Amino acid sequence: MDHVIPQLDGTYKFDTMHDVVQIDEKGFYVKKIGQHVYVLTGKDGCPSEEPPIQAVQSKRYITKVMFLCAVGRPRGGWDDTRPVSITRDISRRILVNDVIPAIKAKWPQDQKHLPIKIQQDNARPHVLADDFEVAAAGCADGWAIKLVNQPAQSPDLNCLDLGFFASIQSLQSKTIPRTPDELIKEALQSFQASTVVLLNKIFLTLQHVMEHILKNEGRNNYRLGHLHKEKLIHAD
Repeated sequence: MDHVIPQLDGTYKFDTMHDVVQIDEKGFYVKKIGQHVYVLTGKDGCPSEEPPIQAVQSKRYITKVMFLCAVGRPRGGWDDTRPVSITRDISRRILVNDVIPAIKAKWPQDQKHLPIKIQQDNARPHVLADDFEVAAAGCADGWAIKLVNQPAQSPDLNCLDLGFFASIQSLQSKTIPRTPDELIKEALQSFQASTVVLLNKIFLTLQHVMEHILKNEGRNNYRLGHLHKEKLIHAD
């Protein structure tokens, strides 16, 4: 209910969510598990090329690349291909050194004193919402940036899961990257191709999800209908 504003006529309206930056991370395997490929055949129906062979002992031997992304409604990243485990210290460093400075660089400077919320999920490597170093970085130079956790067990309440990460998976199935560097390149291209219009539509979808969750008393057994986003955008 944090994003619901009561109106004078007794109805309710979602706020613009312009004060929210959502962050999330997702791991992608360099080689897709169980991927289907097409093999060219000759006139006699026999294969004219050798099918690709990929063999590993188990899934844990396939290189996994972790991405962290931060987006706001419309108003990013880091590249390190060394194998590392994402820990709370690393999450803190990314927030303090990358995410918060990027927000300050892109945010309207005349609104720096207004509350800005960075929403993270409840993954174990994430820092606590009241982490001192993150809070200090968020308040430095007159800013009012604070960290909040999204509701537990609610992946549908993150616009990255609703849009951007799905587009990376779709692109990965078309291009078939073979190395971590190729996968990172594809992810960056997908992010750069995301438009302001697309991001705004994803936030509209997020608000639609919130509405259904409220109607279903917190349950996720709902079905999203057609939202007519273009009409909603012009109505705003």
